[in-house]
Amino acid sequence: MKQTLHCVARGRGQEWEALCLDLDVAVQGRSFDEVCALLTKAIVNYVEEALDQPPEVRDALLSRRAPLSTRLWWKWRLALAARKS
Repeated sequence: MKQTLHCVARGRGQEWEALCLDLDVAVQGRSFDEVCALLTKAIVNYVEEALDQPPEVRDALLSRRAPLSTRLWWKWRLALAARKS
């Protein structure tokens, strides 16, 4: 089963962070490429571990999202960026 996950990254120089808004998984790294690779690996590991859990725990883990304030902040940032383009 394929599912689209909403992820964001930001950084400057060698300080980067990436976040999966749909699973509340975050990573830090030294470049955009590094955080993309780290986030992909973190998501895969997270989902694999969640699938090994009992159904009620698995469902809770796989439906966990970043806090509403974080999702709204990113939505606002993305809207501003789209408006500037």
